[in-house]
Amino acid sequence: MARLPLTCLLLETDAPDMPLSGYQGQPNRPERFAALCQLRPEPSAVIADALYQNSLRLFGLAGPRLRRSMNTRRR
Repeated sequence: MARLPLTCLLLETDAPDMPLSGYQGQPNRPERFAALCQLRPEPSAVIADALYQNSLRLFGLAGPRLRRSMNTRRR
């Protein structure tokens, strides 16, 4: 994970039985994000933004389009 480009990283939320190394026997939980950040040289905010953007790209959602649809729902 430390050598992969940030554009290749995603978080797996549907695999609670596949935790990070060192957390075997425990459920895979969002709090493990801190462990991921320890493997990378970038600040956690940069990693979080990259994960968010990668997820949008994977599911074909554009950031501005997503924000626009969210703003429409609020009205």
